[in-house]
Amino acid sequence: MEAMEYEYLLRRVYDTGRSYENGADADIYRSMETAYNNLTTKSLFSDQDQREYDFRTKFSKVRIHVDDAIAFGLKQIKYKATLEEVKKIEAMSGTLTYKFFDKEKLDKIIDEANEIFQAHGLEA
Repeated sequence: MEAMEYEYLLRRVYDTGRSYENGADADIYRSMETAYNNLTTKSLFSDQDQREYDFRTKFSKVRIHVDDAIAFGLKQIKYKATLEEVKKIEAMSGTLTYKFFDKEKLDKIIDEANEIFQAHGLEA
């Protein structure tokens, strides 16, 4: 279900349909999720370093799309949102650095951002 939450976040802030250009495509997230699941499986076709590289590459793509969407969404609600919400969104964005590769935390950021943006009238 997280893949759809990811897509809804991007569709919500960009006010668009399913768009690979903006990253608003759940398949981008699903690809990352598959690479994440492959980290723990043994494969005859790739070694652990290759699986780790694949995950990090796909995770980075998702992370960048989420970070861009959060920044874009913040511009839209900045004057409607409470100071607390603005600080929370800024903290989320600050977490999404190039060294960040924690899928569980990313999922939590996506959920929290969706809640805040939806509460301020941004609809997918």
